[in-house]
Amino acid sequence: MFRFIHTSDLHLDSPLKALRKRNADMADSVGIATRAAFERIVEKAIEARVDALLISGDLYDGTTRDISTGIFLADCVRRLSQADVHTVIILGNHDAQSVVKPPFPTTDLLTVFPAKPATLRFDDAEVAIHGASFRDRQVPDDMTDRYPAPAEGWTNIGMLHTSLGGFSGHDAYAPTTPDRLAGRGYDYWALGHVHKHQIVTEQAAGRPWIIYPGIPQGRDMGETGMGRAILGTVTEPNRIEIEAFEVSPILLERVPVDLSEARSFSDIEEAVPSMAAAIVDAAASDHAIIRPVLSVPSHLIPAVQSRQDALWDLLQTNVQALAGGTAVEKIDCVPAEGPVVAGPTIDAGTLTELLALVQADAASDPDLLAGLKKDFDGLFSKLPRDLRDDERIRTPVTGETAADLPAWLDSVTAGAAAALGADAPEPSDRDM
Repeated sequence: MFRFIHTSDLHLDSPLKALRKRNADMADSVGIATRAAFERIVEKAIEARVDALLISGDLYDGTTRDISTGIFLADCVRRLSQADVHTVIILGNHDAQSVVKPPFPTTDLLTVFPAKPATLRFDDAEVAIHGASFRDRQVPDDMTDRYPAPAEGWTNIGMLHTSLGGFSGHDAYAPTTPDRLAGRGYDYWALGHVHKHQIVTEQAAGRPWIIYPGIPQGRDMGETGMGRAILGTVTEPNRIEIEAFEVSPILLERVPVDLSEARSFSDIEEAVPSMAAAIVDAAASDHAIIRPVLSVPSHLIPAVQSRQDALWDLLQTNVQALAGGTAVEKIDCVPAEGPVVAGPTIDAGTLTELLALVQADAASDPDLLAGLKKDFDGLFSKLPRDLRDDERIRTPVTGETAADLPAWLDSVTAGAAAALGADAPEPSDRDM
């Protein structure tokens, strides 16, 4: 019998600044969350007496520069080696050979696959593990044709960091298809890159397991839910049974709250105790960071937004009274279904006229013009990265192509006037 654990995308010590800033009481726990998730995987590997721990890319994060990360990893590998667990690693887009040089310890029970596909054999168990690391961050081509042929009569496992045919929120890396993976003749494909746990195909006649274990510890509210890893057991040649187990030390979750019956902000405040109870029930973890999403009548959204700090204080206090390990990250609100109560509006024509007045005044006032530019730069710096990188936004706001400040103001006001009433540009996918 041969047992292994499959994990990926640990992003050890990747910055979690936003979560730490918003949750001061949990800052220490958040700061070590990626390490704690990996420690849970290591402990499971030792407890389950597995033969190998497979890490399918992005063990490190490209922003990692602290030697303490390498020391932590070395200690984990030491513990695994002492338990006769072989650590097997491929490098992904975030820890590619050209991006970061992880200080891996030297031991016979650690294998980091090179960029050229290679095979690690476990002779006693007749198991062959095939893998390849990313040499560079960008890998636009299918790598699977270069993978070794399966060891005949053995159980074959492939490790690959890939976007397959593409997933929302994930850039394309080493693209391939389930059919092409199946065509290699392996029994299990241990994939990495996609942060959502997903069993792409189950093992059946002529088909292998193809699995993304998902990110063990979410890093923001785009990575909610409990992280998992996969425990695989080779029960007989070419047959593998799997079991997913939970590893996240901190649960990140969005919790919908129906306040569609509210008629005033006071109604929302009165609902805080029941909201707190719903949040704690949804947490289902000793440590959780929750973002409640309030569904409220449209006319109450401005009131919720303007009094969000006071509402957060009240909600967090009630949550804390029920569960000390649960924190409210921030409060979102969306319009509830039903009739929309219209508030005061300013039409596009009026806004265009205001823009023209500002432009005319600023053109003859260098100090006002410089002040406007400074304000725009400050606002621009607070935009999400995908919006800052969008040329449709960056160029008119920052004036990268403008010869002088008046020309910059012309471009900003012209762009703003044209945008009134139009759809906002779609943000680009996050680079995972």
